[in-house]
Amino acid sequence: MGARFLFALPLVAVAAGCGGSHVAEPPPATHGQGSLAAPVPQLDPYKAAVAYARCMRAHGVPHPDPDANGDFHLTPAQDKAMHSVTRKQHEAADAACFHLLKGTVSTQPLSRGARQAALVPLGEVRQCMLGFGYRFGKPIVKNMSRGRAMFGFEATPQPQGAKARAKILDAEHACERKVKLAARIDAIIKADRGENR
Repeated sequence: MGARFLFALPLVAVAAGCGGSHVAEPPPATHGQGSLAAPVPQLDPYKAAVAYARCMRAHGVPHPDPDANGDFHLTPAQDKAMHSVTRKQHEAADAACFHLLKGTVSTQPLSRGARQAALVPLGEVRQCMLGFGYRFGKPIVKNMSRGRAMFGFEATPQPQGAKARAKILDAEHACERKVKLAARIDAIIKADRGENR
């Protein structure tokens, strides 16, 4: 029995759904007698997220493309594909590709309040999993580097074999949908980051 993490993605991406992130427009620069300088180029969150997803795939992680806002929302099939690579592979790819998101995602850690709030829907997933016969450990949320966070459970069953892994993932996805986990985590992150998109 070990820890089971549902997701660990940049906080432009969350769980089976991904929290958005955007760049606030900076004030115009002025020179001399108040004349405006050339506008500072704005980073496009969508283009940055597409570049990140392509880079992740080039490094062996089957990462989906973002929506029009530059947010990632994983379907159950995409989540299964993401689980087909090891955490070490995912972290190596993210280390190689994260620079493509710089300036479009917050790298600030989640506040204590946001981490506490995220434990509530995770606890509901845990309760739901009991109905499928899986006893998960207590919910945990951990800040990681570069503004990423892990959401999951302590001391959970680690199924052996492809069929057993597929079965537990199907149960997780059913529970995540039932409690609207992705949308709720997304809202917690956006509120914590002061985003109103």
